[in-house]
Amino acid sequence: MQDRGGALNPVIELVRGLAAWMVFTAHAAHLLTPEPALLKFLWTGVDLFFVISGFVFAPLLLSGGFAIRPYAIRRVFRLYPLYLVSLLLYDLIAPESPDKLLYLLRHLVFLGTTSSAHEAFFFNPAYWSLPVEVEYYLLLPLLALIVAGRLWVVLALFAVFCLVRFGIALGATPFASSEPNWLAILRIHLPGILIEFLVGVFVYAAHQRWSGSKQRLWPMLAGLVGASLWLALGLFFARHGDQGITAHLWLKSYFSLLCAIGYGLMLFGALALLPCRNGPCRQLAFFLGNLSYGVYLFHILVLRLYEQSGVSLPGVSDFIVTAFAVLALAWLGHHLIEHPARALGRRLALCHQATQPLSANPNPLSQGPEPAPKRSPESDSAGYDRSHRRYA
Repeated sequence: MQDRGGALNPVIELVRGLAAWMVFTAHAAHLLTPEPALLKFLWTGVDLFFVISGFVFAPLLLSGGFAIRPYAIRRVFRLYPLYLVSLLLYDLIAPESPDKLLYLLRHLVFLGTTSSAHEAFFFNPAYWSLPVEVEYYLLLPLLALIVAGRLWVVLALFAVFCLVRFGIALGATPFASSEPNWLAILRIHLPGILIEFLVGVFVYAAHQRWSGSKQRLWPMLAGLVGASLWLALGLFFARHGDQGITAHLWLKSYFSLLCAIGYGLMLFGALALLPCRNGPCRQLAFFLGNLSYGVYLFHILVLRLYEQSGVSLPGVSDFIVTAFAVLALAWLGHHLIEHPARALGRRLALCHQATQPLSANPNPLSQGPEPAPKRSPESDSAGYDRSHRRYA
């Protein structure tokens, strides 16, 4: 995310990085404690990812229109190269199955979540959220034309898709079932999740209004309300689990949205209050932000390999070892694949510089968000795959 001066916003990069490690912690919670109920709630870090995506792309959404070809080139080179490498690595360790080749081909074009939970999580349960991001990228040019810089249109879209989300939850069968219905499929795609991206748009609009003000009371109150909401949801989940969510239609419909709203309020407060423009905080922010996509893509790979190795270290040592392994793999992926690919994408996009965005906003983004990891509906993998159950 770029600030008004054109530089990347370190707070967004910091929060992006924290979201990736939240998801890792949720999947590795069994390495820390035999009763990881509250830690499992950190799967909601993916809701934070969706909010960040909405925030980062809000200038394009509110621009009234933009050059599609440079945008598409940057998105492809941002998302696909590291994803492709990770998918090939997961294919190497995936169990043999008569459908393995078909699953691979469908994952190559982000269609792995259109059939069943078994296919969706065959390689990596975290992959399920990538199609949602891709769908948002594809829809964004049309949304920009529809919204045309009018925030009330975003509010109207939010209201409509809140109703859509409720209708989907009302009729959806468990995605983990052998034959989930089409509403169960829609529930884990953009029709069921767009409202979480729109929360990020509202955060962006609020931040634009308050960023030039020295008034800190409202951002502070927003942050406190968001943290309180997040804590209440976390304690509810720790006590009642996924069954407590699915037992109530309203929670089944809007638990994720409530998490996104909590994260949005905390993000608004952090953007206004967190001094992260210089020094170690800024360096840490960009370090975590740069590696967040790799952490998301590779952490299940490391956890699976560790479990298959049969090694068992005392205390929390296994959590620390796997965390450092994920960090190292993400660092290698960033420097060997992700960063060069993004640089190439930017150069190719510059070839189409003549077609400029028709934007009323002086700050169109040149960098998009990390794809989001997400909890999985059902999985036959080990303990770190258990974040799925709220879609069951």
